[in-house]
Amino acid sequence: MRYMEIGSSGVLASVVSVGTFGIGGGNTWSDTKTDEGMTSSILDAALDCGVNLVDTAPVYGIGTSERFLKKALKGRREKFFIQTKCGLNWREGDDSILEYIRDEKYVRRNLRAEAIRKDLEDSLCRMGIDHVDIYITHRQSNITPVEETMGELLKMKKEGKIRAIGISNASPEILEAYEKVGHVDLVQEKFSILSPAAKEKYIPVCERLGTAFQVYSSLESGALTGPEALGKVFPEGDLRTRNKWFTEEMRLRMLALYQGWEPLLEKYSCSLVNLVQAWTLEQSPNINLLTGIRRVETLVDTAKATEISLSPEDVQKMQKDCRTLMAL
Repeated sequence: MRYMEIGSSGVLASVVSVGTFGIGGGNTWSDTKTDEGMTSSILDAALDCGVNLVDTAPVYGIGTSERFLKKALKGRREKFFIQTKCGLNWREGDDSILEYIRDEKYVRRNLRAEAIRKDLEDSLCRMGIDHVDIYITHRQSNITPVEETMGELLKMKKEGKIRAIGISNASPEILEAYEKVGHVDLVQEKFSILSPAAKEKYIPVCERLGTAFQVYSSLESGALTGPEALGKVFPEGDLRTRNKWFTEEMRLRMLALYQGWEPLLEKYSCSLVNLVQAWTLEQSPNINLLTGIRRVETLVDTAKATEISLSPEDVQKMQKDCRTLMAL
């Protein structure tokens, strides 16, 4: 396993991190059964693979993911860096704008100082810990000034309740606005070989500022795991119903893409998942690869991606193949 410092925080994290969105279950992952025991098994495997960074959020299963981590972390909190998020809550009495309804809860976006302070207190209680290593604004607000949000995050950091500050689902411009108030150690954004827009502007800004770029959805919610995934049908409410790569229109194109990469799988003796994730890591030394983990086997396989070094020619070939796919 390779390791990287998250910004200038002193947090030396594995370049692969465990995502617990799926562990939380709920109707966004219709094929997941919530299981406390599985969460502990995943952390066991993480230690075996040298993975020490775990990502969660209050809204993952409406508190379920964080509660499962409480039991899984018992007796070994010091072996992991934990990152969670603020800005989305389902507390009664919150008068902020409704974001969505999930699992029969009204989730609202609120980045006011008192709201994110309460978010942190709730998360610490659910996980049974006294501090969070990386604290991330889950989504950004066009109402609350960045100065207010960042000011409160800096207070939390000074108090020792958080070690590093991150933002998610933002933009280079929003990152620059936060930086005027205090340093952002990590940004968490969607990025994949099929959705590579951040490579042009966002990643270079992060490199310049010394901010880690943590990738989520590098496998496009499973669409880039192989042909078997493309044949699945998901019920209404499952997030994959909104992913265009699972549509019948794209299925044949995706299958052709996989077929074109078969020589690379043989060349590098790896799985399709490994190949895609290795491509992702090649895009910048600043990248941290966040992968949703719902099975131990997935984590073990993902860790192998750090052992693959793609040639520049193969990196270019994969990108060209994807551009061809999208141009059809």
